[in-house]
Order: sequence, then structure tokens, then C-alpha cells
Amino acid sequence: MKRATLREVAQKAGTSMMTVSRVINSRDSVSDETRERVLRAIKELGYEPHKDARILRGGKAGRIGIVVSDIRNPFYSQVVGDLEDLAEENNMAVIVSDTSKRLDQEKKAIKSLLDIKVDAIVVAPEGYESAHLIDVISSGTEVVSFGVHFENEEISEVSIDEISGASKAGAYLRSAGISDAVMIMGNPRKFTTRGRMKGFRKGFGEVSEDKVLYCEVDWKASCRRVKELHKLPEAFFCYNDMMALGVMKALEERGVKLGSEVRVIGYDDVYMAEIAGITTLRIPIRSMVEEAFKTILGEDVRKIVFTPEFIQRKSA
Repeated sequence: MKRATLREVAQKAGTSMMTVSRVINSRDSVSDETRERVLRAIKELGYEPHKDARILRGGKAGRIGIVVSDIRNPFYSQVVGDLEDLAEENNMAVIVSDTSKRLDQEKKAIKSLLDIKVDAIVVAPEGYESAHLIDVISSGTEVVSFGVHFENEEISEVSIDEISGASKAGAYLRSAGISDAVMIMGNPRKFTTRGRMKGFRKGFGEVSEDKVLYCEVDWKASCRRVKELHKLPEAFFCYNDMMALGVMKALEERGVKLGSEVRVIGYDDVYMAEIAGITTLRIPIRSMVEEAFKTILGEDVRKIVFTPEFIQRKSA
């Protein structure tokens, strides 16, 4: 006879797999009514949680895993720092894993965190595959996607409305009379890249593919791409602030007057953006981390969306 799964219990009880896991592990964050429905579903299906998995999900380790694509990126450094602050306040520890922007490393990092029995995992995923995240959730370990939206209803997330955010940058440049813009983007497969490109085009108008330059998400890479251009556009829209810094350096070396001859817009509003005077889209990192932490401690799947704020500075 086929063994009942956590997913089947959740479906029968009309709740999430995370809620079923919390009932199994006697967590206090489940209402009496929901707990009763889950227990009834477990009994009717004959569900038996795996002993080792139950130990893993018991919430007694006091450890949260976080998986980021590049810890050297100031955006992720701030995310990790804010999560560590909240964890310390709640007598928990944070274990950080870096994937070097690779999906295979993301999967290995998550497996390693499961092996050391973390209670939950916050992951800033590459975003073009979710099956491995569903597998983790199905095993009973909590997962929160940070910054990336997935259509799957079982994945909790604190995501960014990339289209609305980037459209503000496009609309600003169009209203300033700019008609020639280049986008400096990262991996075109990533959810964030696609969303920012779509959003910029929504606000600015059509940008042909030959006006989209892809490169490593690094200031040196974006600097090189701009140096290679024979003719400069009126404006650059960059995937993030680090890439905007690279563009600004290349323009400075070419003797271009930033903000008047050529405009540059970044994304994220990391601490260095204000120092460098980068016009950008501000992502509310602290608020997002707080919501991710609440999700870890809460009861059900949550999907929270944040919209970036347009911040004008001297670069545009």
C-alpha cells in the first residue's frame, strides 16, 4: 500500500504543508480548529511522519539557513545582516551559504543546510526552477523565497514587483525627453532580470535587443561593456547599483558629464548608492527580511510583494 505524503494530508485538511508540519511537531502557532482538521486528515490517511524527518522539523535546533547568490553583493550582505539581527533577538543562529549565482550550487547549498538540520531556509533563488524548493517543502522544512516570485502556491515568498519598479525608471527617462537608452542586465534567465527588462520597456517604450547588454553582475564587467561602446546612448538602466557604478566609472574615464550628457539609473539602493549619487529604485530590504522572518515563525504560506521606490540623485 502506498504511503500517504505530507502533501496529501495538507490537501485533505485544506491547509499548507507547513501547517501540517507544525501540527506534527506540536508548534503553538496553529489554531485549534486547523489543528483538529490536520489531525483528522492524518488519521484518515494513515499518515506516518518519518522519524528522522520529524527530528529535523522539530524546531529545536534554533538555526535558520540562508542561501544567497553572491555574498559580496552589498544587497545580499544587508539581507544577511538584517536576518542575523532578528535571529539573535530570538535566540537563533543564521548559517549562510553562497551559490556563486549557480543553480547547481543552490541545490547543493540547500541539501547541506538540510543535512545539518536547520529549522527553515530563506533562499534568494536563481528563479528559473522551483522543483527543488517544492521537494524541501514536501519533506516538511520551511522555505521562504526572498526577492523572487513563483506561481506555485506552496512556496512562501517575500518578492519584489520588478515590473512596477523598473517601469518607474523607464517613465522617468521618457518624461525627461530621453529617446535612446541601453539596458545593462545580468542573467537573462533570471526572474529578476526578465522582470526589470519588461518593466523598463513598459515605462520607457520599446528597447531593441541590440540595446540590451548582458554581462556578469559585477561593476568591472559593466565598466568593460561601456568601454567597448563606440557610441554612447543618452541613458543607461542597470540591473543593480553595482553595475551602475561600473557604468559611471567608464563614463568618467571617457570624460562624460554624468547626469547631463548621459544619465545612469541603478536598482536596489544599497548603501553605496547614496554615497555615489546613484539614481535608483529602493528595495525595502529590512521590511522584506522582517516579513520573511515572520513567515518562518508563522502558520501558513504567505506571499508578500514589495514595490520599489524611485530615488532621484545626481546620476540621472
